[in-house]
Amino acid sequence: MAKKISVIGSGAVGSTLAFSLLCRLQLEELVLVDITEGLAKGNALDLEDTRGVLGFNTKIIGTQDYDYIKDSTIVIVTAGIARKEGMSRLDLLKTNAKVARQASSKIKELCPSAIVIVVTNPLDLITYIITKETGFSRNKVLGMGASLDTSRLLNILSQETNTQIPYLKGYIWGMHSKDMIVSGWRIKVKGNSLEEALGKEAAESFAQRVKLRGAEIVGYLKNRSAHFAPALACCALIEAIAHDKNEIIPVSILLQGEYGLKNVCMAVPCVINRRGAEKIIEEKLNLQEKKQLQKVKEVFKECTTLL
Repeated sequence: MAKKISVIGSGAVGSTLAFSLLCRLQLEELVLVDITEGLAKGNALDLEDTRGVLGFNTKIIGTQDYDYIKDSTIVIVTAGIARKEGMSRLDLLKTNAKVARQASSKIKELCPSAIVIVVTNPLDLITYIITKETGFSRNKVLGMGASLDTSRLLNILSQETNTQIPYLKGYIWGMHSKDMIVSGWRIKVKGNSLEEALGKEAAESFAQRVKLRGAEIVGYLKNRSAHFAPALACCALIEAIAHDKNEIIPVSILLQGEYGLKNVCMAVPCVINRRGAEKIIEEKLNLQEKKQLQKVKEVFKECTTLL
């Protein structure tokens, strides 16, 4: 049982995540923090009113005051502006980096034993900032993005192949952006590779569709971005931590030599349990994946010069 979880940012993703947590976990206390006056408090009261249906005993607090996150077991950072139509993830960096630094200072001061889950975009760069600013062990600062991308992959693949989810395997790794890595040979449809299931040309088209899924959603929502799937993907990660599942989930984490990369945050498969990322799993890479990792390294280096 997770005793206390705090969600920094009470917008669409933060509030949806809070509701998901109440539905799926037994919590002693759930704290929502947002700098927008009344937003966290209003959402907290709305969530409280689900008590009569869900029957939980959780204490729910909505506030502008960071002090209420004190002694949290898990802190989720969703605060910051969302990507709008026509905006690249890097366009978010300058604004959301400031938010991340403020949150990091408070987390370090008030809950130094917490595991931090990052949802704010650009995700890998914000994960890097929070890891550095808090000084926490890297296994305790995890970026959620690739688990969301993997859920999107499985959804689209299920529709493309008319195959139920239990018969599909695979995951997304790399950066949570258009530079994410979709390795077709690692993706299986009833035991067959992606190319075997779809054909080479269709497999390449499928990979592009997965990479652009977030932008596709923003294109329809205009000034908003996805929140149902991000919130639930984050909730699943929290469940793996709270229930000590030892589940393999791709998360963004600071690499220090793994996959030939150093001082870079990107998603790789990790064993997730109550200690956070207990172990980074290093897979053997083919030549194409090695080339893609070099591109990730270059993109990350270019972006961190802006921090």
